[in-house]
Amino acid sequence: MAFSISHSSLRLSPIAPHQRFIRASSHDNNSVLSIKNKIKSPNFPSKSSTDKLIFPVGLYGENQFSKSLSYGKDRRNNIRASFEAQPADSKTTLAKVSRFGSTCYKFLRPYAMSHTVASAIGLFARVLVDNPQFLKWSVVLKAFPGLIAMILATAYYIGINQIYDADIDRVNKPYLPIPSGELSLKQAWFLVISDLLAGLLILRLMNADLITTSLYCAGLFLGTFYSAPPLRFKESSFQTSIVNPLMAGILHNIGVLYASTVSLGLPFNLSSPPVVFIVIFITLYFIVITNLKDLTDIEGDIKHNIRTLPAIFGPRKTTFFFAGILLATYVGSMAAGICMPQAFRPYVMVPAHAILGALTFFKVRKLDKANYSMEESADFYQFLWKILCLEFVIFPFI
Repeated sequence: MAFSISHSSLRLSPIAPHQRFIRASSHDNNSVLSIKNKIKSPNFPSKSSTDKLIFPVGLYGENQFSKSLSYGKDRRNNIRASFEAQPADSKTTLAKVSRFGSTCYKFLRPYAMSHTVASAIGLFARVLVDNPQFLKWSVVLKAFPGLIAMILATAYYIGINQIYDADIDRVNKPYLPIPSGELSLKQAWFLVISDLLAGLLILRLMNADLITTSLYCAGLFLGTFYSAPPLRFKESSFQTSIVNPLMAGILHNIGVLYASTVSLGLPFNLSSPPVVFIVIFITLYFIVITNLKDLTDIEGDIKHNIRTLPAIFGPRKTTFFFAGILLATYVGSMAAGICMPQAFRPYVMVPAHAILGALTFFKVRKLDKANYSMEESADFYQFLWKILCLEFVIFPFI
């Protein structure tokens, strides 16, 4: 087929030299558009609505160069999109992991976990201070798995309590992971069973003796049935006032001191003044904190017929009574430091407990002035855990 171009199809209007110079100097694109507008042949590319040149398909077929450019551009866009999607997916996964970790942290109730860590470290430190020949990093590292086993046991107690108190906590503590829906019961059970098995496995790997294992398992038993039926000790204020001090005051302190001492190959003396002091002090302290913890739970306890002392006698009488026991404990500690200088360091024992007693007194006054509001009662309860941890901080030095 012959292909010809008529002269009329390429007819251009004459442009004077000085006009071409002016148009070129103003903008190059204006010259191009001017020339394109003069092209009128239907056999040549026509102007579309987007000012792009479109070749007639019947004449040239598909433009291979344009096709390759279009394919390359699409390929680059797909690659770029895939690379952009990968960070988005990884960010989403990281956010989920971070959110679940935060939920687990709340599930552990850090204020109670701080007591376990502070007490285990403080008790072990006391054994090392009394036996300075064992002040070595190798000894500390050897004892570290024991600390992990104690933390796992405490996590188990706390988790079991939240599982069986889920209905009550929807009234008293709706911000906790289970009532708020952040953690399902299935996930909570998985966590507490994992804590239980991991703690027992650590004791087995450490070759813990029969007494250490028995004390550990006794704590697990009491911690379980403090919350779980059929015993559910927490439903009775009298039973709670026995079980919690027994666990935290006697089993925990004697267990850690015994395990720390015998692991160093030393004999354990249950009647030594520091051991007797810390067992009596923490036992009395947990009688106090066990009953004052219910200051924030009065509404839910009454609704579910749980007869705690604050629900029976009111928050003011309960607070004054148990704060009085705590202040008497601090006074007794100062008296022990003064009367037994051969067993304690009075220059540490007396001022430390005087300061802690004074802080407690002023905190009770502040709670009373706030009329035992929910916020102030929760703050007072947190305060009690903090000064309990301070007691274990000073214990190695008294």
